[in-house]
Amino acid sequence: MSLFPVYPLYDITITKALGSTVWDDKGQAYLDMYGGHAVISIGHTHPHWVKRIEDQLHQIAFYSNSVHIALQQQLADKLCQISGKKDYQLFLCNSGAEANENALKLASFHTGRKKIVAFTGSFHGRTSLAVAATDNPSIVAPVNETSNIDFLPFNDEAALLAYFEKSGDQVAAVITEGIQGVGGSELRQIIFCN
Repeated sequence: MSLFPVYPLYDITITKALGSTVWDDKGQAYLDMYGGHAVISIGHTHPHWVKRIEDQLHQIAFYSNSVHIALQQQLADKLCQISGKKDYQLFLCNSGAEANENALKLASFHTGRKKIVAFTGSFHGRTSLAVAATDNPSIVAPVNETSNIDFLPFNDEAALLAYFEKSGDQVAAVITEGIQGVGGSELRQIIFCN
């Protein structure tokens, strides 16, 4: 069986990583300026991170969100303390695509609207609604195509204002990348519309 070709592969096999350095199977070291698709890189194999993961694996690796998991509440408490957002709720999920998918659904539930504004050159994930809001027709299957996503030119404030003057009352959310992820690092924001 072969691996499904999700991404074009470089002819390199990474076998080890530490901090911001990765090594290939020939022992060649590389400065890792990549960090992975849609992730925040904290460096590789940091001893504190490895210890926390190992400790957790000795207790339990995963269980359903249908029971109380103290570590999740500890995270919510810590985020509340840091952010000052005590009246907010935390929704934990497994990936950026899943986070985007659910944020867009919540915006639609909240507003009762269907339209999502996304921007040219965007990448928001490979799940159904996230990929529909991604400006790459080669990865959008027919089942994911929807007229509910409108793409506007990236970084064109006038186009966005004109769109809202015409169709703003139909918009549930605007999904943006501060720096488009396909081109490097990403900062994502979803704006709920009232």
